[in-house]
Amino acid sequence: MFLLFDCNNFFASCEQVFRPDWRRRPLVVLSNNDGCVISRSPEAKSMGIAMGEPYFKCRERLSAANAVVCSANFPLYSDLSARVMSVLEDALPDIQQYSIDEAFAEVPGGDWLAFCRELRKRVRRWTGITVSVGIAPTRTLCKLANETAKHSPHMLGVCDLSSPEQWLPLLQETPVEEVWGVGRKLAPRMHALGIRTAAGLVAYGPVRLRKSFGVHGERLALELSGTSCPGMDTGNVRTQVMVSRSLREGVTELPLLRETLCRFVEKAGRILRDEGLMATQVFVLLRTSHYERSENIYSAHQGVTLPAHSDDTRLFTHYAAALLERLYRPGYEYKKVGVLLAGLEKVQHVQPTFEHPQVGPNKLMRVLDSLQKSGHNIHFANQGTQLPCHKEFLSRCYTTRWEDIPEVF
Repeated sequence: MFLLFDCNNFFASCEQVFRPDWRRRPLVVLSNNDGCVISRSPEAKSMGIAMGEPYFKCRERLSAANAVVCSANFPLYSDLSARVMSVLEDALPDIQQYSIDEAFAEVPGGDWLAFCRELRKRVRRWTGITVSVGIAPTRTLCKLANETAKHSPHMLGVCDLSSPEQWLPLLQETPVEEVWGVGRKLAPRMHALGIRTAAGLVAYGPVRLRKSFGVHGERLALELSGTSCPGMDTGNVRTQVMVSRSLREGVTELPLLRETLCRFVEKAGRILRDEGLMATQVFVLLRTSHYERSENIYSAHQGVTLPAHSDDTRLFTHYAAALLERLYRPGYEYKKVGVLLAGLEKVQHVQPTFEHPQVGPNKLMRVLDSLQKSGHNIHFANQGTQLPCHKEFLSRCYTTRWEDIPEVF
């Protein structure tokens, strides 16, 4: 049996924990540089504010509704996430964090409804964050149960789909595009075959699904039928690491673009090493705003293959800076720059060659990562001292900065 704990409207909820006066008001959290909406309170959702909607398009509606607008405060969100996970880990030994606001737990069969309701109350009481809980024999059904719990107040935040009698009626009502693992690209192909609901996906049969969609399609049907598939596990190796950001003010000078890109390369390198991976390809993207006049729009990307697998930030930076030089065109105001590392392989699977017999993790990078994790602010000089970042509505870091600790009078 699996349990899935998912924090409701997580970023928006984090902003409201230390600001009770913001509760029951429309509240949105904006992406880096206040570009678009990445989290919404229920009140903001009821206004029709869409996920990913550019802020400049909904600014007037939010202002008219006296809504709260917050810039993304990731130190606060990360700390509250760690607190939620700590509460869950105290109660369940086998917690597997899936994202910043989600975690699975694999447990023995049995009646877990009362336990989950009590644990949900504890998370709320100790952290201020509300979670929804799904209970099911597979991860895919668990996702469906969790979404049902969020939108069904009578379930008190917990949905139990531990038996076919409980999940089969729900499969009839669930559009196939809302099944975890289907996505926007797969859904049109399923619609073309007449598969419209989750029940239709199961009825189509694992064998035919395998012919049409490969092993992934077969596993989806099995998971929805109550058979857990290890291949649906959350531990699959990622295929790429991408770090990019919209630049609020726009950048025209190449040196500032290069410094910004070097920051992103360093972050991508840390992510790569944290997951025990090495890369063989580096890509750089550069573009202006989509909302510029057509003659002022420019978008391009280029990539290069490295001589061998590497996790060395210095090597990635060397190639990324060279790619940026090729992509850059004077006269444009650039609003986005980013780096993508691809051709990934687990460290233990990388094989040396005659040309590169010493392929392996870079020792210097490991030392730098250890120092940064210990709290030392160490960076390469090529990233400069300033990032063209704009956060007009940034809240206080209530839990990670002494001067921002809430005051009570």
